[in-house]
Amino acid sequence: MKINSKLFNFSFFLSDKKSVNNLENAALQYGGSTHNLFTEEMYSNVAKNDFIEVDPIKNTISLFIPDTYNISEKASQKLIGEVISNCALKIQSRYKTIPFIEKAIGSWFSEDLQTVVYDNIILLNTHMDKLSITDINFFISLAEYVKKSMKQEGVSLAINNALAIV
Repeated sequence: MKINSKLFNFSFFLSDKKSVNNLENAALQYGGSTHNLFTEEMYSNVAKNDFIEVDPIKNTISLFIPDTYNISEKASQKLIGEVISNCALKIQSRYKTIPFIEKAIGSWFSEDLQTVVYDNIILLNTHMDKLSITDINFFISLAEYVKKSMKQEGVSLAINNALAIV
């Protein structure tokens, strides 16, 4: 099954992953990259098509929560903790599961600052058998909350192999 990404108000959407070796070069070449410190995977998301691929058995949505405020300033631990806690509680309430937390380092090219910005990221991962438009919209609302609370240009959502910026 596929869901058309154009159904959502994403700033941009990338439907595939590409392994990379360097966060800075990948941010300059592809706009951003992620190094998952749990799996050691280092990748950039790249364009393939307009569709979110839905697996019939297991799907994962990951909400990226940065440790920066106002694009590149260090956020307080209190703010980061509140945002993570609020998002995790909303996920737990809706899906009756605690999101799996992973740490990552993200790099992205800031149009405003004209430089590569690095974030320590907390990934709140939620696994689900079925993935619907309603589920994606729920995570978009969480990303909008993170974006507003952390004063970010955009907040990432990974949906299986795709990456969307809200």
